[in-house]
Amino acid sequence: MDHRDADPADAWPLPPVWMWGCEKCTDLYKAMKHALDVTNAAREEYGPTFDCDPFDTVLTSQIRLAEHLATEHTDDIPASYPECAKCTSPEMVHLPHRFVLEHRARHLFAPPSVVDLL
Repeated sequence: MDHRDADPADAWPLPPVWMWGCEKCTDLYKAMKHALDVTNAAREEYGPTFDCDPFDTVLTSQIRLAEHLATEHTDDIPASYPECAKCTSPEMVHLPHRFVLEHRARHLFAPPSVVDLL
């Protein structure tokens, strides 16, 4: 499999420039990517039947970054993404605004296939 076989929904976006100007964003992003790299390496070594992330580090590192963005960079988070079924769902209006911001923030640093999971 090479890059031509990759699904665009699985591509990790390059975070916006303003995130690199925040030390906390940079630290949280690096921690998230490190957790992902370690987990992926373990999956390659042990295979899909072994839980390579027993403490859900990959997921919690994404949530920590999204929480930071939602609370500290609220004005920088784009409005809903029209191509995202969750962003455009009428049910989003029933969620606390912070959760909506966290979901939209994840579009800044995670691929659509990952953002759609939460």
